Amino acid sequence: MAGSTWRQLRDDGAFELLGELFPDVTSSHALLEDLGVNPAILMPFAPPLAAADWWRTTCQALHRGRVDGVDPCHLFAAASARYPGHAKLRSLAGDAAPAVTVRVLCLMSAPLDEARMRLGAEQRVIREAEARSGGRLAVTVHSATRISDILPQLDAVLPRIVHFAGHGTDDGRLLFEDETGASAAVPVEALTPALGLHAPLDCVVLNSCWTAAYAEGLLKCAHTVVGTVSELDDDAGLAFAEGFYTSLAHSPDIERACAAGRATLRLNGHDPDDLRHISRTGNGI
Repeated sequence: MAGSTWRQLRDDGAFELLGELFPDVTSSHALLEDLGVNPAILMPFAPPLAAADWWRTTCQALHRGRVDGVDPCHLFAAASARYPGHAKLRSLAGDAAPAVTVRVLCLMSAPLDEARMRLGAEQRVIREAEARSGGRLAVTVHSATRISDILPQLDAVLPRIVHFAGHGTDDGRLLFEDETGASAAVPVEALTPALGLHAPLDCVVLNSCWTAAYAEGLLKCAHTVVGTVSELDDDAGLAFAEGFYTSLAHSPDIERACAAGRATLRLNGHDPDDLRHISRTGNGI
């Protein structure tokens, strides 16, 4: 449906669909920011205006060229990237809509007072997937991550996927670094407010030990969360990352990427049940 008019979008229920999938300020503004659109130039999203009516006005502004280089087709392409299995969104985007880059923020930490980890190798396999993606993945890696780095990195990158790599503890804490390079623990549930500032994320990957039992709370700010059920050795973490991001280099489908990560674990002699994922839709293993 490339080149759809505002009236065609109206008749096809496009505004109601956007209102259903992106019903609040946080989700609607995040979608627009993915396209480089500053929501401040548009009508405020505030009661008593319903979400569908706000999207009707916003699409009309895009159709009239109020934002250079962005039209409703681009908007629906971005929405389709968030919901890759949604046939209606794909139809509204049209064949000519450009691919949307998926931004990935990798927060890596290997405190000096903990066992050494092969985080450099994990970074390499993710970077190699980015290089093969043809621009579909844009990866930012932040090494030696301190607690004070988390919010600034989220604000700078505006990621769709957040990937934590490092040590985890059996009581549900991720180990970042302090100013001296020693361990600084953060409970997994304490990440929810920080990640929630950029919700809804497509996925949070907790590639650290013992995280699966604490991952459900992160569904408040992400469609899918990946965690580990016990200890995770370096080779297994690398295998999952390779399969997961290689899949994302070809398709934005998170469920497919999780399946590819598990398949790569099995191919490399690891138990695929070492990592599990849960999602808002009820899917997951």
